[in-house]
Amino acid sequence: MAEKKNIAEKVREIAEPVAEQLGLSVWDVFYGKEGQNVIMRITIDKPEGIGIQDCESMSRAVDPLIDEADLTSAPYRFEVSSPGLGRRIRTDDQFRIWNGRAVAVKLIREDEDHVRDYRGILTGSTSDEFTLETENGSRTISKSAVAYVKADDDNDI
Repeated sequence: MAEKKNIAEKVREIAEPVAEQLGLSVWDVFYGKEGQNVIMRITIDKPEGIGIQDCESMSRAVDPLIDEADLTSAPYRFEVSSPGLGRRIRTDDQFRIWNGRAVAVKLIREDEDHVRDYRGILTGSTSDEFTLETENGSRTISKSAVAYVKADDDNDI
């Protein structure tokens, strides 16, 4: 698992300067198994949104650099995509960027109130936890208890 994380970090180091040159930012880098495939996915973003041309330009620019870096001998499928609706929020930077916006949270297990799903406005975060303003008040949630946090594009809270 450490190797997979290390590959994702190295891909990010390669991809960020390329994205910047193209007027984009790297939202996320994923390297791991999805179903039976190993995927290397760079998710890009920009304020006005991402189109297919952005993904194609990024892919053409960064793919040869990743090949040249020879990060893994294992076969993988390379993808460049937009975060789309319901983007996952995983890193401290992503939590910071998404502060003040609506999120949907699924916990790994029900909490002490027997709740597993929350929706609310992200109002703050640290490296270990985040705070959500829900219709029932403020809630602080440990990041280690979370199955996922994603943008709640369907909810006008």
